[in-house]
Amino acid sequence: MENRTYTADAEPGESVTVAGWVHEIRDLGGIAFLILRDTTGKIQIKFEKDEMDDDLVETGLNVARESVISATGAVEEEPRAPTGVEITPDAVEVVAEADTELPLDPSGKVDAELSTRLDNRTLDLRKEEVQAIFAIRAEIQHAAREQFRELDCTEINTPKIVATGTEGGTELFPITYFGEEAFMNQSPQLFKQLIAGSNVERVFEIGPIFRAEEHNTPRHLNEATSIDFEGAFCDQHEAMDVAEAVVTAAYEAVNENCAEELDALGLAEEFEVPTGEFPRLSYEEAIE
Repeated sequence: MENRTYTADAEPGESVTVAGWVHEIRDLGGIAFLILRDTTGKIQIKFEKDEMDDDLVETGLNVARESVISATGAVEEEPRAPTGVEITPDAVEVVAEADTELPLDPSGKVDAELSTRLDNRTLDLRKEEVQAIFAIRAEIQHAAREQFRELDCTEINTPKIVATGTEGGTELFPITYFGEEAFMNQSPQLFKQLIAGSNVERVFEIGPIFRAEEHNTPRHLNEATSIDFEGAFCDQHEAMDVAEAVVTAAYEAVNENCAEELDALGLAEEFEVPTGEFPRLSYEEAIE
């Protein structure tokens, strides 16, 4: 959208156009407030009914929650507003109107069953705590990639449709591949070994894996994201050094860049970056 300003960047004294989702509407009689939400936060839009055009007020206050709108107007300081500023609109446009009856409450004030959340994932993803998970996940992957690159690793992307399994002890998802039997890959193990042994030496992949394992918990391996490393001329200690560096880098990045997300998930106080060397056990010690 041309000339759009994110809510977090709206400064007093400016005339801006903001766009996002209608988070909440509070009608107090002669004055009403619409809270607009975008990816950077929220901003208050003020409607003084007796001083504004009736059509403008009707457009802004009759729109359903979670509708997409844009609003243009002057930004003013307002200490009582959620972010310390508010917009007095000159124009409001409804870009996409939402149903008045939503299947779940994106604000999270009313809980919904898991099946309802999954059936209406677009709405569910608008919750602050759900978006926090995506932000932390993205930060982990970014930090892992940066650490692998510092360790002179080359990122690879291996096939996910294969003719045979690469690991024993796990069930495979069978598929039909142009009339032939094939499977969803449960690990990049064989491919990364081939590439590491082809003079590339150190490789890593962050990608999906598929395992046909029955489960009865919210954590399972049917479809997961795996962080894999393979290195030529690496013994077990060097491989553990790499794994330790990547895990530590991920924790450090989340600690530095995801404070708001950790708070949204109620993890801010208990989250700690690992310090010191990780304990290492031999195979015999682990078995014992």
